[in-house]
Amino acid sequence: MKYSSHQGFTLIELVVVIIILGILAVTAAPKFINLTNDATKASLEGLQGSIKSANALVYSKAAIDSQEKLNPGEIELNGVKIMTIVGYIAPTAENLPKAIDGLFAELSNPTDSFTEDWGLYNIPNAGVFIFPQGHNINSDCHLHYNVTATGTEPAFFNLVSNGC
Repeated sequence: MKYSSHQGFTLIELVVVIIILGILAVTAAPKFINLTNDATKASLEGLQGSIKSANALVYSKAAIDSQEKLNPGEIELNGVKIMTIVGYIAPTAENLPKAIDGLFAELSNPTDSFTEDWGLYNIPNAGVFIFPQGHNINSDCHLHYNVTATGTEPAFFNLVSNGC
């Protein structure tokens, strides 16, 4: 029986393996980089769902208190007074955080930076714009929430995620 004296990899074999690993890394990197964008979009969608759920609770409480047709109205939920418009959470930067959990910063300018999870920018009679951390109104990554006193669907949501 003859044994080979081959004791390791040749330089060519090592170079080929390094090249293959480099190609795999270049191919996989864009997918991993895009996960941040997908996570930001998903968090915006989750926030929209939270606001919709909170609105269902607030509207139920408003209906019990005969506030569902008032503009403005006010309900008390878990010891917190929440302003309403026809039974839905009034879309202001100070009122919205009362109804949902989260770390919010009230912005005085839609391009302000903030360290909280969400930035809220209120435009009177147009609703509130909600931005994830690291974004602003120019980045096309926000949720617009408004309530109108008329129509069959008074709570309005517009999710913009092109720039996330």
